Amino acid sequence: MIRFFDPAKDYLRFKKEYDAAWESVNTRGDLILRKDVEEFEERLADYVGTKYAVALSSGTDAIYLSLKALGITGRVALPSHTFKATCGAVLNAGATPVIYDMEGTEEEEVDAHIPVHIAGEISPFHVSKELPVIEDACQAIGAVKNPTSQAQCWSFYPAKILGAKGDAGAITTNSLSLYEYAKEARNHFKTDNRDFGGNHRMDNLQAALLNVKIKYIDEILARRKEIAERYLDKLRGVGLPDNQEGRVWQDFIVRTEKRDALYDFLKEQGAESIKNEYPFSPKYPKLPLTAKYEAETLRIPCNENLTDEEVNTVIEKVNSWSK
Repeated sequence: MIRFFDPAKDYLRFKKEYDAAWESVNTRGDLILRKDVEEFEERLADYVGTKYAVALSSGTDAIYLSLKALGITGRVALPSHTFKATCGAVLNAGATPVIYDMEGTEEEEVDAHIPVHIAGEISPFHVSKELPVIEDACQAIGAVKNPTSQAQCWSFYPAKILGAKGDAGAITTNSLSLYEYAKEARNHFKTDNRDFGGNHRMDNLQAALLNVKIKYIDEILARRKEIAERYLDKLRGVGLPDNQEGRVWQDFIVRTEKRDALYDFLKEQGAESIKNEYPFSPKYPKLPLTAKYEAETLRIPCNENLTDEEVNTVIEKVNSWSK
């Protein structure tokens, strides 16, 4: 079976350094908000090109705390084509989602914008007046550099480009006030009485492992790009993604009206894929263009641990199906 993502391969790739980091944290007994977290925050901010980073427990928490820090309780524009966590974070922060369709506009009166960079492809945002922008960059590490938005939200879920060994996320920002709010809010405002927060911390073990992996981020991105460009060159009979300048390849998405048939065929042939579906609750149904796109798209394996032979096999299987 060619796995869509194989966590064991990722572990074995960096085993010596992962094991050393794990042992170091446990030997020191540094489990919560210690130097490994601080080191990761410094490395992440430096990589993204911001002044600050706050390590958190998930990308969802990053969006939620960004909204809370900015005091946004009004109407927030976000795309229909996103994982439900984006919409859920807006609701949980006490704000109202204003959802727009693919190829749609953001013309309604809103108080903030959340562009979402799905699968590593940068979603442009054009704000007609000075409004806060919170980027959902959970699938786009490496694509968002030197940002001008108020906050960028990251996920380090294991299957992400920069994946941890459990849940983890972060905010990067150039705003000192946002940074200070999120840093206190992640730990219940334990030393600050201005508000009630929650447990949104990244644990030190995850930070230690991410400190290993972030050293190789450019190498990881380059291998994913190499695989994606081979797919773009060799795949036939399916719609292909835009090879947008500056994008990264969190996933490679193909499109066909016979998506379910392709999914079943690849499964039978020993190649794992994922249906590109992000269902919302009935209260906020998917809009028409998004629903059609998601029903016709499939994510095929595109990660740095794939061998050339496995990539060639995926190409062969997709092309044999499409004939």
